[in-house]
Amino acid sequence: MTPADSVSAFIHLLQTRKWAVYSTDEPSVPVVSIISSFFNAHQYFEETFQSVINQTFQNFEWIMVDDCSSDPAAIALFQRLPTKSSKIKTLQHDVNQGLSAGRNTAIAHAQGKYFFFIDLDDLIDPTYIEKCVLFLETHPDFSIVNSYSVGFQAQEYWWHHEFDQPARFIEQNWVTGRLLYRKSDFDRLGGFDADLKVYGDWERWLKAIVNGQKGWTIPEYLDCYRRTDSGLLATLLNDPIENKREIDVIQDRYRTFFVRDRFHPFAIHSRRFDSQTIQSAIAVKKPLKRYSTHKRVLCFFPFLEVGGADRFNLDLLTLLAERGYEFTIATTLKSNHRWHQHFYAVTPDIFHLPNFLDDQHWLSFTRYILESRQIDVVLISNCYVAYYFLPLLRPAFPNVAFVDFTHTIDPGWRGNGYPRLSCQFSQWLDYQVVTSKFLATVYQRAIDPEKLRVCYTNIDAERWVRDRQKRQQLRSTLNLADETVVLLFPARLVEQKRPLFLVDLVKALSVHTASIAVIVIGDGELLPDLTAKISHLKLEPYVHLLPPAAPAEMLAFYSAADILLLPSAYEGVSLSIYEAMAMQLPVVASEVGGQAELVTPGTGFLVAKGKGDEQEVQAYLQVLLPLIQSQSLRQQVGDHARQRIVESFSLARMADQMEAIFEEAIALCQTKPNVEVEWAIAAEMLLMALEYLHQEQSFGNLWQEKRWLERERDQLRQEKQRLEAERHELAWKKRAMETSKFWQLRKRWFKLKRWLRFTQEEEI
Repeated sequence: MTPADSVSAFIHLLQTRKWAVYSTDEPSVPVVSIISSFFNAHQYFEETFQSVINQTFQNFEWIMVDDCSSDPAAIALFQRLPTKSSKIKTLQHDVNQGLSAGRNTAIAHAQGKYFFFIDLDDLIDPTYIEKCVLFLETHPDFSIVNSYSVGFQAQEYWWHHEFDQPARFIEQNWVTGRLLYRKSDFDRLGGFDADLKVYGDWERWLKAIVNGQKGWTIPEYLDCYRRTDSGLLATLLNDPIENKREIDVIQDRYRTFFVRDRFHPFAIHSRRFDSQTIQSAIAVKKPLKRYSTHKRVLCFFPFLEVGGADRFNLDLLTLLAERGYEFTIATTLKSNHRWHQHFYAVTPDIFHLPNFLDDQHWLSFTRYILESRQIDVVLISNCYVAYYFLPLLRPAFPNVAFVDFTHTIDPGWRGNGYPRLSCQFSQWLDYQVVTSKFLATVYQRAIDPEKLRVCYTNIDAERWVRDRQKRQQLRSTLNLADETVVLLFPARLVEQKRPLFLVDLVKALSVHTASIAVIVIGDGELLPDLTAKISHLKLEPYVHLLPPAAPAEMLAFYSAADILLLPSAYEGVSLSIYEAMAMQLPVVASEVGGQAELVTPGTGFLVAKGKGDEQEVQAYLQVLLPLIQSQSLRQQVGDHARQRIVESFSLARMADQMEAIFEEAIALCQTKPNVEVEWAIAAEMLLMALEYLHQEQSFGNLWQEKRWLERERDQLRQEKQRLEAERHELAWKKRAMETSKFWQLRKRWFKLKRWLRFTQEEEI
C-alpha cells in the first residue's frame, strides 16, 4: 500500500497539497514536544515547516536549538522562527556540539507527554503525529512508535523495515529517526550520546531494546527522509574509517546483550473484550478550528480496494471535494488497500484502523474524530461494525447527521448483508440511500419510507470515451488481431461474480467460433480454481488473466473490448456496466438486482440468472453469438447504450443528489428528538459485533489455509500421478527390452565375458 505510484509523485503531493489545519488555541501544556536541532538548516526548512505546522494533531510545541549556525541566511531564518508560529520555541548553543547534543538541549526544555524527533529537511504525512499519539495512548506497554519510511531526492526508495524484530537491531539501524517516544520512558534512560556524530538515534533505540522498551511500526508510508549528497549520513559514509569506528563503538557497547533468543519479536497481544474499554475516551483532545464553512464528512468504508462500491466512493469524494467538502476516511478491515493512493489524492485524512488501533478503541477513536474534526455527516458504506457504533454515538452527537449507502443484497452473508443491517439500525440513521429502485422495494417493507432515497452510482461520460489508439496499443500488447472479438470480464474473482461459470461460457463459445478472446481483470479467492479450470478445458488461447487495474488504466481495456460480459449471481447495479455503456460496449449481464433499471431494451442484454447449467449457457449463447457475428449490431447497441448514460446517468447528477441528501440530513438532525438508549445493551451489541468480526477473520484465515492445503494436495496428487505414469512407462519399456531378442543376446554375451574372466561387473 503506497500513497502514490512513485516516490517522486508522493513527495510532490506532500509539497504541493493545499492542506491547512489550525487549533482553537495554544495548549498550556502540550501533549507532544517536537524536537529539532538547527544547523544551517535554511535550504529546505520551509517544506519541513509546512509539513509539521499543518499536522492534523495540533496539540504540540516545537523546540528548535540552533547549534551555532554559520550561514547568514540560516541565522536570519532562525531569528524569525518565533514569528512564524507561536508553537515554536528557540534555544541556542554558543558552540557547535552536534545533532545529538542539540536534541538533548531541546529535550531538557520540553513539556510534552511525548517527544517527536524530526530533522529540518525532512517531510511527514499530515496524519503522522496523530496516528503515533493515538497508538501510544491506547498501547501503554509500548514506548516508541514510527511508520514505514520513504527515501527521496538523491536516492528514492520505499523502506518498510519495522521495530518488530528487535534482535536484528544490532546489525544496523532498521528505522529512521522521525518517531514518537513516550517521555517518561525516554527519561528513564537518559538522552542521546553526544559523542556520536550520526548514529546517535541507532544507539538510543538499542538502549531502549536492552532495557525492555518496545517499539511498533505503523505499516504506512508517513515519514519521508531526504537523502542528500552533503548530509551528515552521506558525509560519514564518504569516510569509511570514521563510519566503521562509530559503528564499532555502538556494536561493542551492546553486542553482549544480543545473545541468541534473548529478544523476541514485538507483538500486540489482544486484550479481553469489556464494555469499560469500549466506552473509554481517548484522553488527548484538541478540536481543530473551522477555517471555512465547508461541510466535514467522516466516511466509514471496509477498505480501499478495487470494486464498484469503492469506485462510487472515490467518485463521490472527488466531486464533493471539488465543491468544498472535507473528508476523513476510516477503514475497518485488514487489506492491501490497493486504491489507497487514489483516495489519498482526495484527502490525506485516512485512518486504516487495524494498522494502529485495537478494535476495542475504534468507538473511542470515532468520538475523538467527531470532536476534533467537528464532523457534520457520518457516511457508512458497506462497513459492518460502524452500524453498531450508532446507538452509542447518536445520543452523544445529536447535531451530527448519520447516513448510510448500500449497493446490493448479499444472500449468502448474514441474511442479505448490509441492507439487513441498515434496516435493523434505521432508527439511528437520518437517511438511508440505495443504488436502485429494486433495492428500495426491499427497504420499504422494513423502514420509514421518508428516510429512503435512491441514488444511482452513475458515471462521468466525458471521461469514459473510447480511444482508438489505446485499443490498438493494448491489442498489440496482448497479441489480439483486429478481427478478434474481445469480451471483457472486469470483476473480483469471487462467487458473486461467477468466474467459473464464465469459463463454461467461453468453452461453449469456442465451439461456435475461434475468433474470440476474453480478458479477465481481477483477483480473488477463486483465482487458483479459475486458472485450473481454464487449463483443464484447454482454454488458454482464449483467456487472458490480468491483475486488477487502476481506474485510469481501465479506459484502455474498455477501448480494446467489444462486449462486456458479466454473469453475476447478484448485484445492485454493477458500476462496470455504467462504464461499459459509456464506452459504447454492448452489455451482456445477469438480470439481477436493479440492472434492468440501467440496461433497457436496445442498450444491452440481460439474461435471467439460472443454475449455471447447460440451459443457462444456451441462453447466453443466444445473445452473444449474434453480437460476435455482427459488428453493426454491436455498434448500434453500443451507441444507444452511451446515449442512455449521457442523458440519464451523469456523475454530476449523482453528486447533486448526494449533496442534497447531506444538506437535508444535517437540517433534519437539528430538529430530531433524542432517542432513548440502553447503554448496557448497546455496548453488549458492539462487543458481540467485534467478536463476530474476530471469528469471521479467523474462519476466513482458516478457509484460506484450507484452500491452500487443498491446492497443495491436488498438486501433489498430480505429481504422484505423473510419477506413477512415468514409472509404468519405464516398467513397460523395461519388460519390452528384457523380452527382446537383442536383450537375450546381450545376457548371453555378458555370461560369456564373465566365464572368460573378461569382466567382473554384475549384470544389470
